[in-house]
Amino acid sequence: MIRRSIQAMTQHPIWRHGVISAPNYYFASWQLMLVATFMMVAMSHAATTPPLIVSCMLCMIAAFFYRHFSPKVIGRARIAGYCGSGLIALWAFYGDRQNKDIASIAMELLLAMLPALLQNMVHQRRIFAALAVTNLLAIAGILLADNLSAYGTFLAFIATMAMTLNATRMYFLSTKAGDAGERLTVMFFYQLLRTLPLGLVFGSMIFYWFPRMSDLAVDLNLSGIKSRTGFNNEVSLSGKGSIEESNRINLWVFSKNVDWLAGQADLIYLRGTSLGLFDGKTWRNSGTLTQLASQTPDFRVNKAQKRGQMDLTFFREPSSAREVFHPYGLWNLEVPARIAQEIFVDNFGNIVFVRDDSSRYQYDVRFGPMNPSAFDGMSAPLGKYLTMIADLPKETRRFYELSARDAALLQKVPESILTQPWFNDFTAGVSALTSGPIESAAVATILQNTQKYFRRNYKASLRVDFKGESNLKDFMGTQKEGHCELFATAAALYLRKLGIPVRLVSGYMGGQFNFVSHMLEVPEKNAHVWLEIFQPGSGWLPFDPTPLVLKSGSNSIFQDNLGIVFNALRFWFTRYVIDYDAKAQKELVVALNRVDMSKLMDLKKVSLDRDTGELGILAVMLVITAWLLFRVITRDDRLPDAPAYYRSVAARLMRAGWEKKKNESYLDFHKRLLDDGINPDLVYSAHFALERDLYAPKSLSKIEQRTLRRKLRKTPIWTKIKPSPQTGRSRLKVHG
Repeated sequence: MIRRSIQAMTQHPIWRHGVISAPNYYFASWQLMLVATFMMVAMSHAATTPPLIVSCMLCMIAAFFYRHFSPKVIGRARIAGYCGSGLIALWAFYGDRQNKDIASIAMELLLAMLPALLQNMVHQRRIFAALAVTNLLAIAGILLADNLSAYGTFLAFIATMAMTLNATRMYFLSTKAGDAGERLTVMFFYQLLRTLPLGLVFGSMIFYWFPRMSDLAVDLNLSGIKSRTGFNNEVSLSGKGSIEESNRINLWVFSKNVDWLAGQADLIYLRGTSLGLFDGKTWRNSGTLTQLASQTPDFRVNKAQKRGQMDLTFFREPSSAREVFHPYGLWNLEVPARIAQEIFVDNFGNIVFVRDDSSRYQYDVRFGPMNPSAFDGMSAPLGKYLTMIADLPKETRRFYELSARDAALLQKVPESILTQPWFNDFTAGVSALTSGPIESAAVATILQNTQKYFRRNYKASLRVDFKGESNLKDFMGTQKEGHCELFATAAALYLRKLGIPVRLVSGYMGGQFNFVSHMLEVPEKNAHVWLEIFQPGSGWLPFDPTPLVLKSGSNSIFQDNLGIVFNALRFWFTRYVIDYDAKAQKELVVALNRVDMSKLMDLKKVSLDRDTGELGILAVMLVITAWLLFRVITRDDRLPDAPAYYRSVAARLMRAGWEKKKNESYLDFHKRLLDDGINPDLVYSAHFALERDLYAPKSLSKIEQRTLRRKLRKTPIWTKIKPSPQTGRSRLKVHG
């Protein structure tokens, strides 16, 4: 059965000898365009799955099998198609209503119209109406799905739509003229494809010289996509199971100082939100939005030096998180004018974007680079430090200051934990590393001992299964292995017990520097939780108690380089296609000049042991490419577009001096060969075989073609009697 199916596909008129009739071209182009259309709808996530599947099935049945049905079956199929369209329309209004909006209902109504229009594919008005519906579906899909795959599918839809328009026109003209059986050769499609690069060139020029206006740009939202990012503005310790890493990139960071950005890629801390309230299982933010960020001259939560300030540009991907991420030492924040009125800051220095939708935006920060260590300036003994905390003012005006009321809140440990034996054992173990009374030890020493205790007795990992009921107890007591949220919580509770004001911070730590795009990529797997320790006079300083997790280098150099190139292309596509404006237009040439591909070509990193499979695949691809290039270079384009056996005969005749003229038919060419004295057996065998392949209902099989080719190779070009340059009558005698 499989062999027969493959044989039927290879002998289909679409593939046979590279020729196709107008009806076959018409139905094949519709099949391709429907595939591209439904892929666009699937990527937009606006329509629910049931109507998408039903509409796809009905449309593909109409496009694939319409010509093979008898009139009686076609009538029944039309009734079934109309009923299916009616069911899709009912689903649009009543099915899964809680997950729908206006866009979803409109998309599903279009999906209901398309099968009804395609039930009669020989009706000209219905077909052009179906073309309009497919265009609406594709345009809606590209507006709702702003990703690289969707744009690639949209380009495929544009190409197939142009082909379908051409095929539809030819089909209806051929049916009116009565020449539907006329075949289109491969040269027709060569001419069609030659116009596409020219259109792309002109389209690119128009796109570059006429960018979108930034004030008219529409935010492309991830409608219908429910994605969970690595960052969370609430830290819960009651989850079950292990944590799966996500490679989805949330932030792109650019700096004119490329060397600094590449060196700080693994060390930079991007602050998101501070969490001060802890009820024993969940950390929450206790701040309140008080003032517009655009009206706040200073955003710092610590006093960074003004000397050596640096500028960074952040490109934020669509996300459910509303926090604006920034490095420590933040001095100035510049956001686009269209969202400036929707950026707020709370009394703990957390900058929030209050718009409900998740849109892509860009912002610039100016900050003073600092060493992300909480040990700077923390040399005071714990007793003296607690005295300074007791003298804090009641009210504050700066984010790097702390009021007495907030200090009491950030020193609180829940009673449900404070009285537990396992918590007392943990705090006693950490305090045992400090020699002498704990009140006499420097705060920096206490912090160092906390880190040392974790590194000696605990292990950081994401692949730990938790029960969800007593995660913190299991982590501190028996399991001693977990993620950053558990390390930060345990350290915060210990320091709070000593009287040190501490709060959790959720954000991102480090990223991966892309040496092709010269951007710092911050993926969701770099979401991190650490602590902020208050130092009077300096502000909030970061302190990370989580031990370092070594990164595994299991990927080959080819996989790593492929990921680097793909991420660079994805960023450029987002920046210079989706968000293309006047500013991006000026940056485009500069960005292309910064590209450095030398590191991708560094063969010193290739390992034969690690990259054996990739090297083998690369060698096979090179051999296939060389073979295809050889075939293309050595191919003689003067040969007629015909089956292989006839091309071999034409090649022999061409070497002997006989060539088919440009506008000469096969019949006239063969008559000319006979008049010039070519072997009649050779001419007649080739002529009748070609005539059968082009016009007979059943063409030659593969075995018959190979047999004929071998026979024609052995047949001489000349007969034993040479042609005489006499009259036509004498030449007829020569040919018998």
